[in-house]
Amino acid sequence: MNFDVNYSKLKNGVRVLTIPMPGVESVTTMILVKTGSRNETKAQAGISHVLEHMVFKGTKKYPTPMALAEAVDGVGAEQNAFTSKEYTGFYITSAAKHVPLALDVQSEMLMRPKLPADDLTREQGVIIEEINMYEDHPMERAGEEFENLMYDGSSMGRLIIGTKETVRATTSDSLRKYMGDWYRGGNVLVVVAGKIYDSGFKIQDLVTEKFGGMGTGSVAAYTEPGVYGTALFKHVKKETEQAHFVMGVPGIPLTDPRRYSLQLAQVILGGSMSSRLFNEIREKRGLAYYVSSSVDMAYDCGYFSVRAGVKLANLGEAMGLVKDEMLKLGETFTNEELSRTKEYVLGHLPLQLEDTMGVAQFFATRALVLDEIRQPDEVVKAVQAVTLADVQSVLKELVKEGAIRTVVVGPKAS
Repeated sequence: MNFDVNYSKLKNGVRVLTIPMPGVESVTTMILVKTGSRNETKAQAGISHVLEHMVFKGTKKYPTPMALAEAVDGVGAEQNAFTSKEYTGFYITSAAKHVPLALDVQSEMLMRPKLPADDLTREQGVIIEEINMYEDHPMERAGEEFENLMYDGSSMGRLIIGTKETVRATTSDSLRKYMGDWYRGGNVLVVVAGKIYDSGFKIQDLVTEKFGGMGTGSVAAYTEPGVYGTALFKHVKKETEQAHFVMGVPGIPLTDPRRYSLQLAQVILGGSMSSRLFNEIREKRGLAYYVSSSVDMAYDCGYFSVRAGVKLANLGEAMGLVKDEMLKLGETFTNEELSRTKEYVLGHLPLQLEDTMGVAQFFATRALVLDEIRQPDEVVKAVQAVTLADVQSVLKELVKEGAIRTVVVGPKAS
């Protein structure tokens, strides 16, 4: 399964990725900017996320939030945005004939936002309530605190949303400067996936018209490397009916060829309803409502982790079981499990590529961060090539008792 991908750049350095999809009537236009919370100083913490909110507050052509919303809603399109540690994204999914409008709206938001001070004051209040919401949500809090522990000492170890103090300190001028520093040239990737032929217009010409006036620049490096912290445990005391914990080890970056071996391992550990942890902790013992594993891979760092929510009285038992299953995984992983897991992973891939948003996401992140294109068939071959020895080797290297980090959110630590 391959797509007829065209990957190019404008004269100002802005990168353009077009992916035609025969048989669909919609298009997703996604603009990714290679900056997120890892590019922020401590004083700026949360500015990427604040900016993501504020570009929706009006532009030169669409002067109010309502004008922007009505432009998109008026054609039945869907619009949203997101901020991560390494990039910020803005997307619109619409009927194919409305792509000119989608690109017009997005170029206005990212090149000519008004960023009014009065709207910023109101939005700061909204974001502070968002911070309060996360603090009241122990499952989310556990995940955030685990990343902070894992990357303690680097910008990867800060909350994407920032703190109440840094959010309040953000100004319209600081937003404009941050935007000028990062929203330019090769740091910007315009992705168009879906019905982009036979629509009465040329996508490359449209993108050039809308984004050709953006500031010039090359692909910027992240401001500091991702590093792992040394602390192994953190308890966030919170009065809850359930204890939530995340346990994991430093992993591998997005560039590491062993990524597929580790992904297959995590599926067997806790990545599906037939996984070891789901069977052992939920089905056999009834210790948790949710238990799952995951692999997170960033540009130059990553982690392999398990999360669960358990009855307070079961916390110690559940943590012990998770730790034991992690430590013995490399020695007990079988060829039968490897074959089954490959079928699971490769069976999910076509589901991911059924709609324009999934296809845009599949190609865009790797193109943005690594400046390369990987086709689905290449992923299939890489997964099929993984051997039992490959999985055992990466687990032996990474999963060691002395490397395990744990965060617990709840009234007690164990």
